[in-house]
Amino acid sequence: MKRLLQLTMISLVALLTFAPSAWAQGEEVTVRMEDNFFDPANITIEPGTTVTWVQSGDNPHTTTSYDGLWDSGIIRGGSGGTFSFTFDEPGTYEYFCIPHEALGMVGSITVTGGAMVSPTATASPTATASPTATALAETGGPPFTSLLALAATLALAVCGVIALALLRRRGA
Repeated sequence: MKRLLQLTMISLVALLTFAPSAWAQGEEVTVRMEDNFFDPANITIEPGTTVTWVQSGDNPHTTTSYDGLWDSGIIRGGSGGTFSFTFDEPGTYEYFCIPHEALGMVGSITVTGGAMVSPTATASPTATASPTATALAETGGPPFTSLLALAATLALAVCGVIALALLRRRGA
């Protein structure tokens, strides 16, 4: 019984340690294009994450990389339009809004994992500007996947508590 308790505790610690990093890959992160700033302007993500810029301001904006990897083109103000880009390679990617760069509308995306590479690293676009799209949630992956992972975590924790209670009861 003591071994069962040890195994349960080790499993719980392993799940809590490794599950968050597994969930982080392939997520989506939202950056809002406000009047005349990105919110948030600087983010750090894992490889495979899709960043979606959402037009939330009244002025027209772009999201344009300095190294030419992506350019959303002008997204009309007040449109709620979006532009998405998936970052597969580690590195730091700096970007700006063409009409508002001089006003400080700039940002950067740092993709972690392995050795950092120059800003000319490749990334892959997954969509083009879509002025008729609706705004996305602030951050996070698909809700079903997150709920499933949360349910699995809770189930494992409940099993551990039950096993602990049974072991204490037998030992008393």
